[in-house]
Amino acid sequence: MELFSCPSCQHVLWDPVTVLCGHTFCKRCLQGPSTNKCHVCQHKIRGDQDLRCNTLLSNLLEKCLDPETKVNRITRDLQDLIGQQQYEEAGKVACKAIAVAPQDVLLRVLRFQIYEQLQQFPESLREAEVICTLQPQDPNGFYRKGMALMNMEKKEEALVNFQHCLKLNPQFPEARREIEQLLKDFGRPVPSAVADLLDEVSEYLKRCSIDTAALISPLHATNIHVKDEGDEKISPTEPPDNETTNPADLNQEKKKRKEPDEPTPPDKDRLSKHFKLPDAQEEDSTLKICPSSSLKDMLSLSDVECSLCIRMFLEPVTTPCGHTFCKECLLRCLDHQPYCPLCKQSLRKYLREGCYPVTSLLVDLMEAVFSSEVADRKQIHLSEIAELSNLVSNVPIFVCTVAFPGVPCPLHVFEPRYRLMMRRCLETGTKSFGMCLYESGKSFADYGCMLEILHLDYLPDGRSLVETIGRRRFRVLQRGQLDGYHKAEIEYLSDKKVEGDELEELQRLHDMVYQQLEECFSQRRGSLPLRVYMHHTSPPPKEDNIQASPDGPFWCWWLLSILPLDPAYQTLILSMTSLKERLFHLKHILSVFLQSRS
Repeated sequence: MELFSCPSCQHVLWDPVTVLCGHTFCKRCLQGPSTNKCHVCQHKIRGDQDLRCNTLLSNLLEKCLDPETKVNRITRDLQDLIGQQQYEEAGKVACKAIAVAPQDVLLRVLRFQIYEQLQQFPESLREAEVICTLQPQDPNGFYRKGMALMNMEKKEEALVNFQHCLKLNPQFPEARREIEQLLKDFGRPVPSAVADLLDEVSEYLKRCSIDTAALISPLHATNIHVKDEGDEKISPTEPPDNETTNPADLNQEKKKRKEPDEPTPPDKDRLSKHFKLPDAQEEDSTLKICPSSSLKDMLSLSDVECSLCIRMFLEPVTTPCGHTFCKECLLRCLDHQPYCPLCKQSLRKYLREGCYPVTSLLVDLMEAVFSSEVADRKQIHLSEIAELSNLVSNVPIFVCTVAFPGVPCPLHVFEPRYRLMMRRCLETGTKSFGMCLYESGKSFADYGCMLEILHLDYLPDGRSLVETIGRRRFRVLQRGQLDGYHKAEIEYLSDKKVEGDELEELQRLHDMVYQQLEECFSQRRGSLPLRVYMHHTSPPPKEDNIQASPDGPFWCWWLLSILPLDPAYQTLILSMTSLKERLFHLKHILSVFLQSRS
């Protein structure tokens, strides 16, 4: 199962970072100078993006990964960092690693190397002492301890440890070379035989009254507990001997016997020789993780719950600060303020991007482990969408102005409640909402017009410019609220159709009023207001069938929209279902303008 593998290095994820396109990589895989595109979708990765770890995925990895895999993964990173001579960063990783596995000898050896390269010799001595405690029968640890003491100019104590190293392994040339050099420095004879050399060292140490037993004793024997940044205490238990030592660790130590005399930066060949994992261990560390059948036993639904809605994630998105939320939950928070709901970091750049791709790894994980629960969550969401899509019993209402059928109505949306309303209109696919005039005592008027969204432009700060056009008129039957905005149960209005003589009379009235309108435009200045002529050169064409639309001829609504009339009066005409009555009102209005000219 490769759910938790990094698309870049193909190894198990470590310090997972979710980039803006929704794909997740190891943090170190994104820090290379040539990493500017996603390896999955080729989406450009911003160079200024702060690589924050995905908090949720980090927690899931912590619960799901096999402990051995965690250690091997960190060990691999440490080896790479040391190979690149990035010792400062390697030191940080090593502290985190030893917090995970404080008794792992290989991690201790690597941190010893790091401290040595950073010339932090007291710290390197401490690591060497821990290694000697964990593996008291391995000469490598005592050799390292001796080298740390040499770097600290403690030559007698270093000599004790080199002697013990040579006792454990008489064929340890580096330790023998150090002993010979120290004896020369002390002005002592240097025997050629190993046994004579050890005797000479013992004689010198005896003369110096140095307690060799105390200097090579395991830490637990002197009741010493090792603890530092991110480390756990080494418990004072019996240290492992040759029979209980991990064979893999012994193999590692055997490969590291040839240490440099001076702390020089390691070359790649030496690193590949001394730090490469054994083949079997390397294969296991690629991805050792529980199968999906057991992942469900390790994970619970609470592990994949949104902290805002306290439900299973739906379209989970991860912010640049590393926190994960349902897409809709996050957007609702951003409607009010451009900050992360958890850590309060500014998300202005994220909001300006206006792109919120789902975190694909989390989606795949939920599908694999909680497939039935994901299906139920989607079904609940679909039922919620269906309820919001009902444009009769559950119509969202934008309280602003008077809109008319067929007439464009541009809007500037900035209130959080209306931002939410617009997103839902698009999500449901209806792209429609009701527009009503404000009316005191009722929140909004009894009559309004449905608007259809033609285009929506998001501004960098979350506001939007919306192009809409009027559709059907309606009457409000019942008012309500949903998440801060108004909603209503409505019934649609249609003009009463007439026939015979009544239709002929209506047609004559229609033609006469339209002729008045043409006369107003033909006379130009002096009848209709100047601003009408500035934006309109002529009225819309007259329609042949005046009863083809349930709302009547379009030009009537167009005329109402351009004239400076009281909105309450406009709403009154909007509510009329008699075209004849509406035409009488328009006739009176045009007559007033024509009379004002004369």
